[in-house]
Amino acid sequence: MDRVKESINRVIDGLTDKITAISRYLLENPETAYQEYKACEYLSRVLEKHDFEVEQGVGGVETAFFARPKDRGPGRTTVALLAEYDALPKIGHGCGHNLIAAASLGAAIGLQSALSDSAGGFVVVGTPAEEGGGGKVRLIEAGVFNGINAAMMFHPSQQNIPGKDMLGRIKFKMEFHGRTSHASNSPDKGINALDALVLAFTNINALRQGLRSDGRIHGIITHGGDAPNIIPDYAAGLFYVRGASIRYRDEIFDKVVRCAQAAAMAVGAKVNIEIDGPKIDPFKHNPALQSAFTKNMELFDIAVDTDNGRRGSSDIGNLSHFLPAIHPFLSILDGGIAGHSTEFRDATDTDKGRATLLAAAKLLAMTAYDFLNSTRLQEQVAMDFRKE
Repeated sequence: MDRVKESINRVIDGLTDKITAISRYLLENPETAYQEYKACEYLSRVLEKHDFEVEQGVGGVETAFFARPKDRGPGRTTVALLAEYDALPKIGHGCGHNLIAAASLGAAIGLQSALSDSAGGFVVVGTPAEEGGGGKVRLIEAGVFNGINAAMMFHPSQQNIPGKDMLGRIKFKMEFHGRTSHASNSPDKGINALDALVLAFTNINALRQGLRSDGRIHGIITHGGDAPNIIPDYAAGLFYVRGASIRYRDEIFDKVVRCAQAAAMAVGAKVNIEIDGPKIDPFKHNPALQSAFTKNMELFDIAVDTDNGRRGSSDIGNLSHFLPAIHPFLSILDGGIAGHSTEFRDATDTDKGRATLLAAAKLLAMTAYDFLNSTRLQEQVAMDFRKE
């Protein structure tokens, strides 16, 4: 490990209590998508105390922020360290976003003390609403990431995987409209919207067996009627469709639409399908940048695990098509506990969770340092990004 990386590690070691406090504050104050007002304010104040200029509400998103060190103007090359901090409804930080934000802030403060003025620039971007809200997509569209050359973050997991595939996703609402009637004495006068929705589920279940292993469909009924003796004139469900490529994601969605249309036709109802944007794209890997992160993992004797094949979706997929990005996963617990659970949430504040947090901050800072100080790596990253 070279002298600068040793310096970065010493600085971050000295920040252990502060980084842990960031994670714990977010854990104890969970806020869901686009409601992360406390988190945005708290993280902004931490960065300001470490001589960062912070602008809140960037890109027209109230709970987003953009932070740059005061003593460092825009560099020739700039890295964005991404902070996620939204929580899940009811569960809280069952996806570990409290660790993500804390690691990116720790990495930024560590970098600030170690980089020479000629090494390029770095920023911290607070990216709200990853869980179903597509916050990064809104920031891309608003130009927040213009002029940035690479983006980095880590995600807590059950495994150590520097480059894991992620699925594209479309979130949409399915609504069926029928006609009310007395369910006992006038069933022939009604059109049962709930029956149409149930038939749509049945059609989708039949469709599932013909999907590839990289396709997913799941949904819930959000409204099924008002009373058993009234034929429902309205029924609705919320669905996700996922696919490993944009083309396959969209192909599955088109088939689901036909499933719903057939169900509506069968009972004489009408159907309306409304996409709850933005669409989430699959993750585009950058082998050169992932390799740099992996080499730094080796310095800490962190072995890469065999990928278990389990896949989710994230709006960093969209960002990875806009600029080079990495989204490595680092283990905070064994594989017996699923993400999006209270057990995973609690694991973020265990000894292993805190140790992984500290390691993640160091690895992000070291990889950003590698990128900013190596023209060769920058060229390789840019070349990988241009590949289809």
